[in-house]
Amino acid sequence: MNTRLGAVTLLGLALTLAACGGGSDVTPAPSPDTFSLGTLTPGQPQEINTKLKINIVMVGYHPTAPGQVVGPRDVNPGDFLQELPSSGRNVARIPSAYSPTISGNEPTGNAYSYDYNVVYANQSFEDGFFSYLSSQGTEKPVTFYQKAYNCQNIPADGSTPSCDTPASNISLPITGNLEIDGTTAENWLADHASSIGVDSSQYTIFLVNWYGRPDFKFHSYTQASAADSDTGTVFGGRASRRLNAWGGTVRGTQTQRVWFYDLSANPEAWTSNWNITDADVDGDSVPDYRMPPVWEYGTRKASYRLFSRVGADLAKVTRYVALDLLFTPSPIYRVALTPPNMPESINLNVALEQGAGATPQGSVLNPGLSQSRLQVLQPFAKLTNSVRTSPLTGDLRSDYLCLFPTVSADVCSPDRADPTGDRLFVRGLNEVRELYKTNTAYQVPVYAFNDDQESQGGLLGVAIDDGVTGTQALVYSFLTPSLFADAGYGFTDTITHETGHHFSLSHPHDGYDSSQNVEYGPSGEYAYVNAGDMSHTVMSYNDLSRDFGQFNLDSQYRYLTAAYLNNAGAVLQLVQQAGTDKVAAVRSVAQSADAQFAQALSSYRAMNYLDAATQAHSAYRSVIDAAQAAGVGVQAYKWYERLNGLSLGQAGVPRRVNNYLPVQGTAIRPETNEFLNKLRKSP
Repeated sequence: MNTRLGAVTLLGLALTLAACGGGSDVTPAPSPDTFSLGTLTPGQPQEINTKLKINIVMVGYHPTAPGQVVGPRDVNPGDFLQELPSSGRNVARIPSAYSPTISGNEPTGNAYSYDYNVVYANQSFEDGFFSYLSSQGTEKPVTFYQKAYNCQNIPADGSTPSCDTPASNISLPITGNLEIDGTTAENWLADHASSIGVDSSQYTIFLVNWYGRPDFKFHSYTQASAADSDTGTVFGGRASRRLNAWGGTVRGTQTQRVWFYDLSANPEAWTSNWNITDADVDGDSVPDYRMPPVWEYGTRKASYRLFSRVGADLAKVTRYVALDLLFTPSPIYRVALTPPNMPESINLNVALEQGAGATPQGSVLNPGLSQSRLQVLQPFAKLTNSVRTSPLTGDLRSDYLCLFPTVSADVCSPDRADPTGDRLFVRGLNEVRELYKTNTAYQVPVYAFNDDQESQGGLLGVAIDDGVTGTQALVYSFLTPSLFADAGYGFTDTITHETGHHFSLSHPHDGYDSSQNVEYGPSGEYAYVNAGDMSHTVMSYNDLSRDFGQFNLDSQYRYLTAAYLNNAGAVLQLVQQAGTDKVAAVRSVAQSADAQFAQALSSYRAMNYLDAATQAHSAYRSVIDAAQAAGVGVQAYKWYERLNGLSLGQAGVPRRVNNYLPVQGTAIRPETNEFLNKLRKSP
């Protein structure tokens, strides 16, 4: 369990960012030098608290009373509800990690009250769904990891597991593999939810169990429609990408907010639930809590877990995966980028650092494609892209290799810079400062290192912060010959993923639980949360999606709505501080914006999140334009100007070393990332 650490001031950003509590319901008395408004509260951070209905649909499970759980299909509803939180609050995760105290978390302005609706599907619904799976699935050979489950072993040389007799500690050897498209199953559940009184446009988790029915078939889910944008590699065809969950698909004009989790699907690799023998599966010397196949819950001595734990385990998945990571996740960074003057123009500024013998740009990078996919995260800004190329040689290469000191220990010697410093970051910082001398658009500094040598073991990318306030700063993406040719990766999708971080989004496998005030990732007692990757989003690690899913869009538009609300309030406070004449000049616009924000909050609470963000953006722009027209200076926050004194070669760079965690981003344990890295290259 990781708690929050770090120590810096927030540099006066509190008024532009959401904080605990909302504004008063009492309208202040009119004053010539203040605004009297109903929704906006100048100078007071605001929080949008909304009641969310969470549908929990049991498909193939039966309700039972306490003490009457006698089989894996029996679930006591009480086991569920006692595990689930009544409310949640989003925080900006990395900025919060820099707060001096745990209580110093930085809320985004989004909070939730959860209204749980537990539904047990009727026989007709179950019959229809499992019949549909039978008709849509395709019988395929038992996979590598299904064989590994049968044998409870993977040979040291990585060859296909084989055993004359199944391992003695498994309950049911896998003898078949009906492969079912995950999106097809998701859509069926969404389309038929109304027959059991469930609105699938609300957040809905279907907890599925086929086992125990006479028509049960060993089965797994796949998602094999997405290929790497540069190499064409289809990762969904690999055994390591078999699924027991899926959801979050954007489906045209039909909004569905559905995720299903099937404990009766064949054992799989991503959450390591094929392994019921070893306590520690990721090598960090900590036991890893996993959800085994449902038939491994029993009463006999050899059972992996007791019948009575099925309900509690499903509740853990509902809370720590569905709620905290998919439905209402916390962002990794602030969405505002440059508060209180949020950008209207954003450029993906790609620096391609090209090794002499590396694959040419045209085969590894399509910046226009990344730009088009990222546009949905910044729907009100004009996105552009630019690419500049330089050779990955000399000092640049030395600074690059400092990220991987195990490759060449002497390359980061003290005569070049402080060996604990981050020379590559300082180089990027100086380049960013130069960029802004001639550019007015917000720059996302993307550094793509296309190495022609095996300089590192598998790091694909990272979206790093400024090291002082937790503000998003630079994006790195990496390729080596083996990552491109053998593993099947290019730059385009990694840059999309990392810039998704830069724009705010977290992974669907690590996050924050506000009721417990805890950060967690897929290891130890939370090892099972890798199931969050089994959802439609390029923010996953399993490479099964190339764009952003419904859960991403909902979250981003909620963050933006709160950011526009709070930054409009911050601008109005600046107007008030500028004097009575400025207030008078802006008053009518502020009143109109106040009414528009009220409409935005109404759309927000109706789950029309894009409409809410659109209305909030319009209101925010009217406020900031009026303030500037009245002569009130409203500056954009510039992270690169706050790092005074840093320059190339200077010692003592104040950066958090542990931001460099392997494989696409931050916030989970390095050894866990190394474990996932092995999965990326597995069969």
